[in-house]
Amino acid sequence: MKGILATSNKIIDDRALRLSSSCFPIISLKQLANLATALLPNAFLLTMIVVAGGLLTGISVSDKSSQADQSLPVTNDQPKLAADANAAAANYGEPTYVGRDACRECHATNYQLHARHGHHSTFSLANDPAIAELFDGQTYDAGEPYGTYHYHRDESGLYVTIPKKFGDRPFRLDYALGSPKGAVTLISLIPDTKGGTIAIEHRASWFKATGALGPTPQEDPGSPRIPAEFFGLKHEGIVMEKCVYCHTTQGTIEDQSITNLVGNVNCEKCHGPASEHVRQARLSPNPPKFSVGKSDWDVEAEIQLCGDCHRLPLTISRKKLRDYPDELVRFQPVGLLRSACYLKSDGDFTCSTCHNPHESFKDVSKTQYEATCIECHQESESDHVACPVSPQTDCIRCHMPEKELPGLHIGFHDHWIRVRDDQ
Repeated sequence: MKGILATSNKIIDDRALRLSSSCFPIISLKQLANLATALLPNAFLLTMIVVAGGLLTGISVSDKSSQADQSLPVTNDQPKLAADANAAAANYGEPTYVGRDACRECHATNYQLHARHGHHSTFSLANDPAIAELFDGQTYDAGEPYGTYHYHRDESGLYVTIPKKFGDRPFRLDYALGSPKGAVTLISLIPDTKGGTIAIEHRASWFKATGALGPTPQEDPGSPRIPAEFFGLKHEGIVMEKCVYCHTTQGTIEDQSITNLVGNVNCEKCHGPASEHVRQARLSPNPPKFSVGKSDWDVEAEIQLCGDCHRLPLTISRKKLRDYPDELVRFQPVGLLRSACYLKSDGDFTCSTCHNPHESFKDVSKTQYEATCIECHQESESDHVACPVSPQTDCIRCHMPEKELPGLHIGFHDHWIRVRDDQ
């Protein structure tokens, strides 16, 4: 398969310039896994790979934050949710989004499973009652230099103030990433001085594990350079767009709103706009399949699809890939791609080997997951290694332990499946 990397002559395929995000493979992940493990002594080539990866996945490889001064935006306008893109698309005969309820007509089981999945609740308005009640009336001391946040809600939205710095001038909180089932981080879209848009990721988040507000995990909180940054960390460009892209089925940032918004990660995020499929299904008892992929869909395409938001090695720095710090357990494909289970599977081992994409991992028992391991790692099978310590139990505890990262209050299982030094 031709990928963006041609290792013989180090040519970057021009498809990298035409795609900002892709569900289908345009780089061999087997090559990627080997490159990530070897860590490429050729620094120039690695740089080109990372740049291409940023183009393909939407993850910025550098932060060129604007130095423009910006006043504190104060407005009572509610966030605008959507202009209807379906009508425009219909004029050209293109498939349009129909919503997950239409899928329930034929796929009731998957519909019910998805309702319990984390993907079902990834994006909402901040003034949604289930979100606003977590913040309304609360105070939170973010420390210096930011100050103490005071939250209030009225008919126009959810707001925060910092009385000691800006008096009673409110800063509106527009959107919520996540859900009360786990954690909620708020973002706001505000204008910059050049007529564009920046996102402010609020510095306080709500965590179910503690039932309280806490600091938003941010790699580099930074010092405020504009008034809005007292309320949150500034994002712009492709990083800002990726936040919305990965937490929604559809949505485009235009000015200070999100148009064509379909919140949460629903069926059509992976399967694509379903109007034509639904039309055919209602006319025929045996409609054509509506797969996530194309006719050449394979294991690498699936990992590309999941890794588009759950991250791929291309979006991780060379040093982190070498050191593999605990924080990388958040990005499951990164670990999976360096696991012998993948590297030696001849293309048979992928995300859905263990996970039903429609079903929450919380609804699957540890015993069920371990049964998948044992299917291959049997003592009677000569082509797989059977565990000499505990061949029937404790696969996950030993080889994929859960790690809770500081400040996140959520555990992540390490998907670099291996015999660990600490076991």
